[in-house]
Amino acid sequence: MSKSNSGPNKLEYYRKNNIGQSLVEVARDFQKSALNEFAKAGHGQLQGSHQALLAHLSLEGTRLTELARRASMTKQAMGQLIDEVERLGYVERTTDPSDGRAKIVKFTTKGEKLIQLGTETGDSIQQRYAGLIGAKKMQRLRDLLEELHYKIRHAD
Repeated sequence: MSKSNSGPNKLEYYRKNNIGQSLVEVARDFQKSALNEFAKAGHGQLQGSHQALLAHLSLEGTRLTELARRASMTKQAMGQLIDEVERLGYVERTTDPSDGRAKIVKFTTKGEKLIQLGTETGDSIQQRYAGLIGAKKMQRLRDLLEELHYKIRHAD
């Protein structure tokens, strides 16, 4: 094996040509920017890990098992997140109207306000990104990521 195909050279090539690294860095910037805006608005106790719950919770409420499935987490891990976010006042557990034995997780009024702020913040971050790469490229990026996401989900 030649020197250029192994060791540090290969690692450097991989780092420069790895879409995963770019996706992770952009996602990290998006999350950091959102958390900073939330903190400015008085929601400084939110953590990045809470996104796994907040991003998957339907406005009408969702069962814990469904939240765990959507977030690709164990029920136990999702339960811990729900406990944390419930203590912060953003969600509550209520009786499922379709099955009185089951519980669903719903946004509280405080949580609904957070979601409104989150959509505004997300729009602002995306506008900032469009300012960096241009509106057409941003729309193309959005379209390509949506297509890739869809094809990954439906690969079976």
